[in-house]
Amino acid sequence: MHASATTLEILNSKRKGLMLLTGGFFAAVIAASLFVSPNFGYFLLACLALAMLIAPFLGRYWCNWLCPRGSFLESFLARFSRRKPFPPFFKRGYFLAAVVAVFMTMMGLNLLLLYGEHGLVSALGMTLTRLLVASTVVALMLGILYEPRAWCVFCPGGTFAKLAAGFKDKTPFLVNSGAACSSCRICAGSCPFHIEATKEGVVRDADCLKCFRCVEGCPSQALTFSNQP
Repeated sequence: MHASATTLEILNSKRKGLMLLTGGFFAAVIAASLFVSPNFGYFLLACLALAMLIAPFLGRYWCNWLCPRGSFLESFLARFSRRKPFPPFFKRGYFLAAVVAVFMTMMGLNLLLLYGEHGLVSALGMTLTRLLVASTVVALMLGILYEPRAWCVFCPGGTFAKLAAGFKDKTPFLVNSGAACSSCRICAGSCPFHIEATKEGVVRDADCLKCFRCVEGCPSQALTFSNQP
C-alpha cells in the first residue's frame, strides 16, 4: 500500500466521527436556509464544485464522508432505515440522465419564475434552497424505504463528479489479489453501492467511494487499495 492509499485508510479509520461532524453541519445548513436566509442554498453549488474538483484525482471520494448530506443520511437516518437493497435501475445510465434532466428543469423553471421579482442572486439562492430541501425529502424517503444512502446512488452531484472523473477508476486502485478470493460476495453486501469485487485485478467501477468497507469486511483479505493497478 502506497502513500495515498495509506492516507485514505487513516482518514477512513476516523470516518464515523467525521461523518457526525459533516452530517450535523448539513442539518444546520438546512435549518439556516429555511429560517435565516435562502442564500444558504448556495451551499448546494459549493458541494457540487468541491465534488467535481476532487473527482479527477480520487473519483467519488467526496461522497464517502466529505459530502454533508451523505454523512447525514448514513449517520442519522440509519436507525430508521429498512435497510433493503435499492433497485438495480438506480445505477443505470438512463436513470441517472433522467434524474439530472429533472433536476436541471426544476432549476430552470424556478429561476424563470423568481428572477423578475427577486433579482438573480436572490432568485438563484431561493431556487437552490428549494432544490436542496426537495431532494433531501426524497433522500429521506428513499433512505427509510431502502438503504440510508440510496439517494447517493443517483445523486446529480455524484453523476457530475463521475463526469469530471472521466468515468475512470482513480488512484488508489481497489485490487483483488485473486488467489485468496473465495467469491463470497461479502464485498458487495458491505459496499454502499453494491459493487462486486470478486474478479481478479483492478475493480473498475466509477462509483467506488474508497470507503474501505469491502477491504475491512473481506474474510480472506483478498482486497487492498494500491497506487499500482
